[in-house]
Amino acid sequence: MDPLGSVIVETGRCIFSFFFTSIATLIKLQHNTGRLRKEFDKLEDRKNGIEEDVRLAETEGKCATEQVKGWLRKVEEIEQEVQPMLEKADRLAVQGCGPCCNILPRYRLCRRMAKKQLEVQQLISSCCFDNVVTDKKSPVRAVEKQQGPSLAGQREAEEMIEKLIELLKGDENKRIAVWGMGGVGKTTLVRNLNNELDSSSLMDSIDIVIWITVSKDLDLKKVQSQIAKRLNLELDPNEVIEERAKMLLKRLMMKKFLLILDDVWEHIDLDIVGVPQTDDQANRKILLTTRSLDVCRAMMTDEEIKLDVLKQEAAWNLFAQNAGDVVEVPSINPLARAVAKECGGLPLALKTVGKSMRNKRRIELWKHALHHLQHSDPHIKHIEDEVYRRLKLSYDSLPSKILQSCFLFCSLYPENYSIRTDELIQCWIADRLINEHQPLEDCFNDGIALIETLKDSCLLEQGDCAGTVKLHDVVRDVAIWISTKQGSEEPCASILFTNITKPPKQFSGFSELTVILLVGNPINKIHDNLFAGLRKVRVLNLSQSHIVTLPPSLSQLQKLRALLLRDCCYLEKLPSLGALRKLLVMDLSGTRLRELPNGTSKLKKLQELHLSRTHHLETIEAGTISGLQSLELLDMSFSAYKWDTRCNVDYGKASFNEILTLDRLSIVKLRLDKVDSVTLDSAWLMKLREFNIQISPGSCDSNHLATQHDEKRATLRGVDLMGIKGLNGLLDTASALDLVICGGISALSELSISHRLSSLQSVKSLSISKCDCITSLISGDNISGTILPNLEHLSLNRLENLGAILGGMVPRKGCLKWLKTIEVVDCKKLKALISFALLQQVKNLEQIKVKNCSKMKYIIGGEVSAEMIPKLRVIELSDLPMLKTICSRLPAWPALEMIEVRNCPMLTKLPFATSNGIAATLKEIRGELQWWNRLIYSNDEIKSSLQQRFQPLKPLQC
Repeated sequence: MDPLGSVIVETGRCIFSFFFTSIATLIKLQHNTGRLRKEFDKLEDRKNGIEEDVRLAETEGKCATEQVKGWLRKVEEIEQEVQPMLEKADRLAVQGCGPCCNILPRYRLCRRMAKKQLEVQQLISSCCFDNVVTDKKSPVRAVEKQQGPSLAGQREAEEMIEKLIELLKGDENKRIAVWGMGGVGKTTLVRNLNNELDSSSLMDSIDIVIWITVSKDLDLKKVQSQIAKRLNLELDPNEVIEERAKMLLKRLMMKKFLLILDDVWEHIDLDIVGVPQTDDQANRKILLTTRSLDVCRAMMTDEEIKLDVLKQEAAWNLFAQNAGDVVEVPSINPLARAVAKECGGLPLALKTVGKSMRNKRRIELWKHALHHLQHSDPHIKHIEDEVYRRLKLSYDSLPSKILQSCFLFCSLYPENYSIRTDELIQCWIADRLINEHQPLEDCFNDGIALIETLKDSCLLEQGDCAGTVKLHDVVRDVAIWISTKQGSEEPCASILFTNITKPPKQFSGFSELTVILLVGNPINKIHDNLFAGLRKVRVLNLSQSHIVTLPPSLSQLQKLRALLLRDCCYLEKLPSLGALRKLLVMDLSGTRLRELPNGTSKLKKLQELHLSRTHHLETIEAGTISGLQSLELLDMSFSAYKWDTRCNVDYGKASFNEILTLDRLSIVKLRLDKVDSVTLDSAWLMKLREFNIQISPGSCDSNHLATQHDEKRATLRGVDLMGIKGLNGLLDTASALDLVICGGISALSELSISHRLSSLQSVKSLSISKCDCITSLISGDNISGTILPNLEHLSLNRLENLGAILGGMVPRKGCLKWLKTIEVVDCKKLKALISFALLQQVKNLEQIKVKNCSKMKYIIGGEVSAEMIPKLRVIELSDLPMLKTICSRLPAWPALEMIEVRNCPMLTKLPFATSNGIAATLKEIRGELQWWNRLIYSNDEIKSSLQQRFQPLKPLQC
């Protein structure tokens, strides 16, 4: 072959070899790339699975083992090498093997990929671990003990803990609140509950109890962190609340838990925190402690348990425990008991004061402590910091300055004094704490709202009588302490004297005074200049004092808005009031005034005039009442003043017609001797929001029912019901009707006929007492339509000749159809309470009370079915010597809750046909043990079922 041909052949061979080698290298590269990618994907899958296991374990407070952590680090390193190789191989594959391609990089890449493939395979084969994770911290305990004083041996506390545990066991109670005033022991109680749960059967349904201290300054992240710590869960402190909540929610959804939130001051949005809020959370319970009932409402609790102060014996035991054996020293014991009593049963105060007096044996020190406590002086060691400041937090948390001022106002009343709510509201209005530029009803509603808020915050509590409130002794001390602190920065605004017989001659240096309270003081004389210079006083309350008159300097109180002289039983005369042009409220109830003070007609802004129980009031000058054009409330119930129109006009006295001119009047309470000389027009009575009008010739006796809020009550006392005229308007509009010692009719239905009334349809409450002429409530012989269609409450008392409630044929529709309660006392001739005819009418009956009816043989007559008494809840029977049966035995009682039987010796059977017929709603049967042991049962099942509900009654004290 010629040289040229050899060159061409050699060149061709080289080119062929190059292409062959390039193609072979490319093929091998593609092969190695595919194998490496396949193994690498296996490695990634294995890594992702292990990382997921680690993440799940971390939610349980665990972490990866060191072996796993090392393996994951190696995977991360090889990922950083393999990923670029695969990306480069992909680029070279796209380029192909053209004449310009460089075979060397492909070759090198191919060899490196083969090597990495082996390393990847080794990592895959080395990931078979005995344990992927290990416990990071100690295992989570179901119950974590809480430090605090034990309540062991304190019976009332132990009973409360048992009650709480039972509530937590119930599926229906998902959220329970323990609430009460500061220092009453809520946290201590719940800590003891927490510590007892370890041995409680409640833990059979709960995995973990989580205790969280919330405190006043709510921090949701802090709450989250406390929950996470209890779960051994790590949360990133820099992460937003929402992301942290997701981790908590995921973890808590796997648990059955009891979450205890201690010291809650405001609503906590548990959704934001990450606490599960599903409907089906029977095994996810929440127990919270708070000072505020409003917080309970906001947290939508299912049960609210109020923790009250300790009773006397328990309070003394706690005090003695802290004060030491010194309290048993005979000379110190009476003083120690007096000191303990000043603490008002409040555990925080009892412990603080007790410790401060521990083992002090000098009588002088005990006398010193008692003196300071009695005078609301915090100079006892630690009481200011440990008691007063802690209780002040409730004051600080009130939502407005107005509420704080209302609270402080209450401290002006004497210690342990029950304050009438209406009087308190009057003072608040006068002291500009309630806006007076609105109707009286709105002012009253505002006042009630303020009172309820203070009660819900445990700063006010129910007084000793209905319609009253009071301050706990220690809370009052705190209020005085707060006022004193504020008084050091502000001018004195109020003054209170207690237990004084002689006030100062003049309030020198008190020109800024706005409130004077001298309630309940035995003052009998006030100096002429006492009120001189007090031009800013808005409230003057001398109620229940012994004053006979007030000095002329009263007229200098030209900004006075409330003059309260209620029950000043010696007060006979007042000076002219004409200068008190800003007066809004004047209460002269229970005084001995014979005439209304001069100048009363000039009180153009007066809204309330109280003259009830003014048994000596004879004179009100003509024009006085009609001059009070702002008057909204006139209370002259049981006053001796006579409103006879004709006589009063002749003698220059105010007549009833003056009342009719008061356009803003909405509440009227007064007594009339007769109605033929006054106009009780239906239209005028309908315009009134509330009235209590008593028709009682020649009597101002106050012994009858008080008017309820928004009620229209008419009382007829000593009246001939057939002969009296002018009652139509009153009977047409009254919602409550009381008949006392009345005559002229034998049945109430005759009243409807004689006065041409349609049906007494407005009457919802009816009371008939001592009307010997009454033989039946309703007689069907002389009526054609319905009677008392809207009556809800019926009381029959001392009706000597009452033989039946219904007599004759009674219309079947509408009569008594809304009757809810019936009470019968001392009706000697009544043999049956509810006849079968009456039973057809009273399908809404809820409560039956019968007492001292000597001939009563049965309560409900005829064959009774459950459909006839679907709502009957309560049956109370007392002193019925002839009673043999309540009613025929029923297969079921749909709503019955309670039966009480006292002194009914012939009643030997209860109306239950079968054990299944005992209402699921029946909570208790009360009776004397001797009576209970004589009962006869149809079978043992009924006896056993009833026995579980029996509560023996204590014998009545003679």
